[in-house]
Amino acid sequence: MKMSLINLVEFPILGDERGSLIALEAMKNIPFDIKRVYYIFGADETIARGFHAHKALQQVAVCVAGKCRMVLDDGYLKEDVWLDSPNKGLLIGNNIWREMHDFSSNCVLLVFASEYYDESDYIRNYDEFLKEAHKPFIHSLSDVKSENIGSDTKIWQYSVILKDAVIGENCNICAHTLIENDVRIGNNVTVKSGVYIWDGVTIEDNVFIGPSVTFTNDKNPRSKQYPDEFSKTIIKFGASIGANATILPGITIGQNAMIGAGAVVTKSVPDHAIMIGNPAIIKGYVNK
Repeated sequence: MKMSLINLVEFPILGDERGSLIALEAMKNIPFDIKRVYYIFGADETIARGFHAHKALQQVAVCVAGKCRMVLDDGYLKEDVWLDSPNKGLLIGNNIWREMHDFSSNCVLLVFASEYYDESDYIRNYDEFLKEAHKPFIHSLSDVKSENIGSDTKIWQYSVILKDAVIGENCNICAHTLIENDVRIGNNVTVKSGVYIWDGVTIEDNVFIGPSVTFTNDKNPRSKQYPDEFSKTIIKFGASIGANATILPGITIGQNAMIGAGAVVTKSVPDHAIMIGNPAIIKGYVNK
């Protein structure tokens, strides 16, 4: 379930019979070092403002007088919230599109920023923002040489992906994996930890590869002796391969097939077949 974008910060109201007071402090009730403060006032209630995101900068926005409606958008979810109290701040993170609407005539919107003004930190075009929001996540501890990785794909730590590999959209490549050059992976594929995908393997859309599944691509392996071409293995749409299964080279696993954990698959598998054992045999069929 997607977490809410609305992150409100409540500021304690101090004071006595003389009136109220709110103290705002960096790294305390403002959760970053404050580099810049600005405020908006006298805004036309019919004209919206904002319409940008920041690559790095964070902000806390507070209506110290009046009210306005804030719209936040992370490229997946859009939410709005009214700021209408001087003891309520809205924390806005980086890579969040923000808009300000429906200013009251007496609105004073105070904004604390984590960085100095830097035009290069702004994203002012919404299509550019969506491209940034949906770009693949590549963990800093992975080693990814390929640039052919689709939007919304996540690649986790200690994964190694060679430069000619192609990976589709919305995939999850878990930690401690290896993907060689002549590999094609479709959309919505899950590759769990401990999986090494060698040259010659094609994985179609919506496939699940369980932890420590073993692929092979050479029927007669010898050290330092390489075939002219590695065997081609195809995992078709919607198939699932359970943990620790072994897939021998040059076979096709059919659409929506289910390979049981620990199975050793020595020959091609029909669509929808359930395979178990060593060597794997057909135990039944998944409902089509």
